Amino acid sequence: MTNVYRSLKDHVYDYIADLIDGGSLADDHKISEQQICDALGVSRTPVREALIQLAADGYLENVPRKGFYVKRVTEDSAREIVEIIGPLDGRAALLAVDAMTGDDIAQLQFLHGSMQLAIDKGLYKKYDDLQHDFHDCYVGKCGNMRLIGFVHQLNRYFMKREYANVDAADLDALLRKANDEHAEIVRLFEQHDGSALQRYIRDVHWSIENAKFLVW
Repeated sequence: MTNVYRSLKDHVYDYIADLIDGGSLADDHKISEQQICDALGVSRTPVREALIQLAADGYLENVPRKGFYVKRVTEDSAREIVEIIGPLDGRAALLAVDAMTGDDIAQLQFLHGSMQLAIDKGLYKKYDDLQHDFHDCYVGKCGNMRLIGFVHQLNRYFMKREYANVDAADLDALLRKANDEHAEIVRLFEQHDGSALQRYIRDVHWSIENAKFLVW
């Protein structure tokens, strides 16, 4: 297996992105370059490069003369993300369908069941982690590394949720609906119906209505 070289900037990028994903850096939070340097024991150059890349990728906002801030996801930006990730995720499923083994499909079934248990127990962060693993299971089998990278990049937006601000009944209904869609995705993989998978994931699972997940 060929080792992929990752620069210091890449490691800093992942560190900051993980802080955002985990909620340690909330929306509108100003990034302290010095704190990042101190935490990682690196110079300002790779930190600055990583911040510029994170801003280019949509995670941060570079405010002139003020610095970098965690970018708030608005209704408009959420819609734009869904309009992009739907076709990409659907294409990945189409490309992966023939590569999915019985064990892979069994893993999808297991993750679907685990997500249902997480919803039942109110473990919403656990649900987030599991749904990420669910999509990763087939996206990782699509055979297109650039496509995998794009989907992973966009998926980060779905890890920044403040569930405490959502009505419990509305949240429960939305997550159950999403997991019903996961069940249909599993069924279509079992049938090896790539065309139907692509349409369903693009037009139903990543519908504009589901953009509300991003702006809670």
